[in-house]
Amino acid sequence: MCEGDSRLRRHYEAQPVFKGTSSTIQNELLDCMYDVYREEISKQLQSVFLEFVEVKDKTGVGLSNSIKAVLEPLKLKEKLIAQTYDGAAVMSGNVRGVQTVMKETYPNAQFVHCYAHQLNLTLQQLCSARMSILKVFFADLTAFSTFFSGAPKRVAALAEATQRRIPRPPAVRWNFKSRTVNAVWETREALLQCMDHIRTQPGWDAVTISEAYGLSKKLRDRAFMQLLEFFSLLMPEVDVLYNTLQKRTIDAPGINSALCRFKENVQKMRQQTDALAATTHDGTDEPGRRVSSTAPVMKEACDTVISQVEQRFSQSDHLIAAKLVDSSFFPQHVLSFPTPELDCAVKLWPALGNKEKLKSELTTLYCHSELHTGNTALSLLKSIHENNLEDTFAETVILVKIIVTTPMTTSESERNFSTLKRIKTFTRNTMGQLRLNALAMLSIESQLIQQLQDFIPKVIETFCQRKDPPCRFSFK
Repeated sequence: MCEGDSRLRRHYEAQPVFKGTSSTIQNELLDCMYDVYREEISKQLQSVFLEFVEVKDKTGVGLSNSIKAVLEPLKLKEKLIAQTYDGAAVMSGNVRGVQTVMKETYPNAQFVHCYAHQLNLTLQQLCSARMSILKVFFADLTAFSTFFSGAPKRVAALAEATQRRIPRPPAVRWNFKSRTVNAVWETREALLQCMDHIRTQPGWDAVTISEAYGLSKKLRDRAFMQLLEFFSLLMPEVDVLYNTLQKRTIDAPGINSALCRFKENVQKMRQQTDALAATTHDGTDEPGRRVSSTAPVMKEACDTVISQVEQRFSQSDHLIAAKLVDSSFFPQHVLSFPTPELDCAVKLWPALGNKEKLKSELTTLYCHSELHTGNTALSLLKSIHENNLEDTFAETVILVKIIVTTPMTTSESERNFSTLKRIKTFTRNTMGQLRLNALAMLSIESQLIQQLQDFIPKVIETFCQRKDPPCRFSFK
């Protein structure tokens, strides 16, 4: 072997061995993937996951500074049109809340309160209704889930009464016991049988027997059962609206339509309350006990829901402005142009600079039904594009794009946090911030990554060109 070959062999022996199982190699590759992804996102500026940010200052100013540090390199001052958070004071406060501080830097970023959270606040009003019978009803309803919670022997007794396996007891879930209402109503006969079994059979402690007796009294109470049946009909309507508001593709016109359907259905239920209040269930009420009418209670519950929905949703500037491109309102707009909605949109979004041109375009659009065959703002935008009318409806296109882009819920960010829990488990407790962001990106934006045809070549190129690579891949 010549001297040159010997030097070359010693040179290669001195280099680290490339092992795919090396944590250093894995971190370097993940960093490269994340760098390529960030570069692509900065070009496309799509509504996708960007990154998780570790926050130390939890004040409104501190949170705002953390968000700005991520957004400023993307140069979005004029393009950032919306921000959405929950109703916490530190996020939505009008003085030093995040949404207020962010608008100082991004004046076009209008705050949109998450509509799913708005619905939660609406429904909570029922639990604090001024009529005491509703407060008592929900307190009694909670007692059923509490009775079975963490008590396998009681769950087994219920399973025996229902002759089927009970995977979990009636539990308090989202929106003030929605699942509990349905579970108690559907298994009311088996629950009564279970309570009577606990009261009469040996082997049960005094506390359990006392609680079972109280619950069996409720299941024999006519007023309680009538309200239970009423809310078992109301809750599915609430569930439908909640799930609609949590859809990824929901937009302002879609929310308007869903709210109209919800209010119509609740109004129909209100008309049926007298019939529900006259219903008697087998075994209800003890002889001689005075039973108060539940019809006024049911009507107030319906009125509370409808008034709260109208107050929290109908007065939203974003939903008012969105009626301009909601095809369900177009027949009305043909007869009378929606001037208040137009004024609201122009005031809300300064990007709509030419008000008169926008009014002229919308007037023409309302008269051409062939251009709005779909039910969403996105379908309207596609129709304008397919008919090559972007220049003709230039201001309208800007309006539709703003409405389509404006988020209606924070469900997307909540899904990101669900991904965070799957990625950062207790077995990965020492994971670094960059590795976490890279793994989250690969999980959350997997569809986008698969669509990037040159993603892998760019990752390889970035990996080979790093300043301090773990291995040397090129020689001069």
